[in-house]
Amino acid sequence: MCSICAFIWFQSMCIMYVDQFSRSLYVEYKKSGIDVQCQVPLYVATKMASIKRSSFFVPSTDGYAKAGVRWIGYEPRCTPYWPHTLLWALAYSLPESVVDAWRLQFCLGIRKRGQLKDSRKKE
Repeated sequence: MCSICAFIWFQSMCIMYVDQFSRSLYVEYKKSGIDVQCQVPLYVATKMASIKRSSFFVPSTDGYAKAGVRWIGYEPRCTPYWPHTLLWALAYSLPESVVDAWRLQFCLGIRKRGQLKDSRKKE
């Protein structure tokens, strides 16, 4: 298994775990008046994601935070940045193999840019 595939698998498993754990907490504590919400973003322009510039579909950290705060208390699972909601709808309407191929190419592009950056630092 290539390292990028392992990363995508591991990241997906972590996201699914957090989503299910949040849902379980929501169900268990709702009767006590405690709301638990899982906000599901796509890509956000951060150093960790190696995406430097925000765009319509990739918000800045401040843009995503503002959208996230507006959604607190509405649903147990949500995608607060509305362009991400559009992308999720598109992803669910396409065959899984198409979405997987796009995600792999996107992540390989990020990896390639990171490797170029690392090689420049070593020079």
